[in-house]
Amino acid sequence: MAVAELEALAARVRFDLESAGFTPVPPGHEDDPDGGLLVTVFHGHVHVSWRMHDRLGDAALDIKEAGRQGEDVVVRYETTRATMHLALGSILNAFGYRARPHALGFGHIIAPDQS
Repeated sequence: MAVAELEALAARVRFDLESAGFTPVPPGHEDDPDGGLLVTVFHGHVHVSWRMHDRLGDAALDIKEAGRQGEDVVVRYETTRATMHLALGSILNAFGYRARPHALGFGHIIAPDQS
């Protein structure tokens, strides 16, 4: 599938997820500290994921690196990540996309032949 077709698929996914109440991060702003819904074209497919605000992500990383995985901030981070991952997959499937989890466990992949 051509890049233009993948971009069109990504735009359709953004539109559908906006309809579900999400506010997607605009293309080109994926590294913004506020986090949010990320829909990107990557290696021949559309990747959909949830990115936490930097303040939660950074705090959880600092605590995990200190060997304190049970701390509240780490639990909040992991719970939010897991819940949003599950929610996004369910919503994408409800909108007719055959999304599959990314191999690394972060986000979902929609291949062109799966839309």
